[in-house]
Amino acid sequence: MSPRKTSVLAGTTAALLALTAIPATAAPAESAYAIAASGLITIPRTPSVSGTGKDSLASVGLPNPGPALLTAKALNAEVRPGQARSGVTALALNLGLLPATVALPGLSADAIKAECRDGKGSVSITKLKAGGKVLDLDQVPPNTTVPLAQLVELVVNKQTKNADGTLTVTAVSAKLLGRTQTVDIASATCVKPGTAPEPPTKPAGDKPQPGGKAPKPTPVPAHLDVTG
Repeated sequence: MSPRKTSVLAGTTAALLALTAIPATAAPAESAYAIAASGLITIPRTPSVSGTGKDSLASVGLPNPGPALLTAKALNAEVRPGQARSGVTALALNLGLLPATVALPGLSADAIKAECRDGKGSVSITKLKAGGKVLDLDQVPPNTTVPLAQLVELVVNKQTKNADGTLTVTAVSAKLLGRTQTVDIASATCVKPGTAPEPPTKPAGDKPQPGGKAPKPTPVPAHLDVTG
């Protein structure tokens, strides 16, 4: 075996042993964000907090060459032990800017808020309008679906139980153009008292061989893009 191959093998073995030595720690149970979108238009979770803390923005807008597709003011996300909350004020979605074969109604709201406390979620929505018509969607049951128009669907007070034991409540989750575009407004995640999220799975690693010999590295299938 060449010196270079011996060095690579030793480095791989050391890396595997280092991975097995890292203790598994639980991720923060609580998190919150004010707005996110995916599809034709992508918005990362903004502002976003994971673990104790808070973040806010005065306003946000996604400009096109002309009018903005989305505008909002006073975006907030806050997390405390056992609870999380988020909110958006003065939200406006100009859906007419999306490439659709039918006219899409504009969406707006004075305020949208979500709160998750001790494993229970709640939402508050003030003057949500679709095409200028006010929708009475405050204090609705979890996972209420509201078909507004062709290619536009809202899920209000969306509540999802996650695999790690946490609950995520999203005040308004919009599906546009089928599932081509999604927009989530005001989302908060928390855990019930006395429970903790599942820690990440610890790599099994390779067991040491008898006599103190280094273990054989386990091959991991992977694909590497090669450029040049």
